[in-house]
Amino acid sequence: MSQTNANMPGKILVVDDDPSVAQALDEPLSRYNMRVDKASDLATALYHFNTSRYEVVLVELEFAPLPGLALVQKWRAHEIEDKRSVAFIMLSGNKSLGSTNEGLIKEMGDLEVLNKPFGILQVLPYISRGVATKKRLAAYHEMKSRIVSYYTKTNDFEKAAEQVQKKLPELGSKGLHILYDLYEKGNRFEEALNVVEPLLERDPNNIGLLNAKGRLLMRLGRFDEAKACLTRADELAPQNIERINELATAYLNLKDPTSAVKKFKEVLELNPEKADLKFEMFSKLYDFGYDDDAVQFGKETAKPMEIVRHYNNKGVLLSKDGKGDGALTEYGRALQFFPQFKENYRIYYNIALAKCQLKTREAYEEAAKHLRRCLELSPEFDKAKNTLESIEKILANKKKAG
Repeated sequence: MSQTNANMPGKILVVDDDPSVAQALDEPLSRYNMRVDKASDLATALYHFNTSRYEVVLVELEFAPLPGLALVQKWRAHEIEDKRSVAFIMLSGNKSLGSTNEGLIKEMGDLEVLNKPFGILQVLPYISRGVATKKRLAAYHEMKSRIVSYYTKTNDFEKAAEQVQKKLPELGSKGLHILYDLYEKGNRFEEALNVVEPLLERDPNNIGLLNAKGRLLMRLGRFDEAKACLTRADELAPQNIERINELATAYLNLKDPTSAVKKFKEVLELNPEKADLKFEMFSKLYDFGYDDDAVQFGKETAKPMEIVRHYNNKGVLLSKDGKGDGALTEYGRALQFFPQFKENYRIYYNIALAKCQLKTREAYEEAAKHLRRCLELSPEFDKAKNTLESIEKILANKKKAG
């Protein structure tokens, strides 16, 4: 006979690469009118979470290829606000969490850990508390959205901050996070720093305060000090994706591309589902003038055809938008990675087309050179042959006209 309980959700998601863990919950939880959705791989987990609504999700800490806490970080940053407030229960096969998991669980907050193996009597209280956590987090996100929206519309910082300060006793560290966000939106970085520093002096290992100070110092351009704060927080709670990204940016500003690349590689390991993320990292290195480091990083992490496809598509889109210079920059970057790769004929052809848009003799001459290089790599490419013939006629006519 099924039972109903207002403190229980209608369904849960169980993310565990051992299918038997979720399977064992099917029949017992059905007695409480609870459906169990199952995900034993990353693609299925992402699909279920993105297409269904859950109050409570159980996630294996040692999930592969993505650690459970990294997956939770992504979902807490979801573009849909309701999904950011889902309650997560971490499933652990080890009684000892280890320093990496322990620090990050403490930093992320609102997480419970349930040790495996467990039965229905052990899991039910966790699920019930998860429903309460979901409601509390939803109220927090709703309030945060309301306050930030008020500030965006009115630009009245004092009134917005006052609303948060009234709620600080019940919000605790979450209230401070809203306050920091307001200071940042108002570009009041020095003022925010004056709030954070005394608190950090009293509690020097508070990861949230170290994050806040590091982030504010980054905005103030004090990168060396920011690096020290963020590094300390990273030691206390490794694998915080946002913080690792911030550290990579700090290293770039400190003219240390080698350390930046190390951090970028950490981020890639925590984002196996984002195949194109590495290209954003290459772009950052290029933007800071570290072309050689971008090329080396690319050779280590991307296949030649990936490079051609990405930069070719990006260049074509920029060209269609009338941004010819930007297109030429992207095409040029592609050629730096694997200069002798046969498929580069596509890049040379599109460089020629972009040059032709300039309609000067010098541009047509450059276009002809790139088309000849294109045909060296792909002799039967008819479009390139026809375009080269047209350009040669244009150049001949310009020569006659003097």
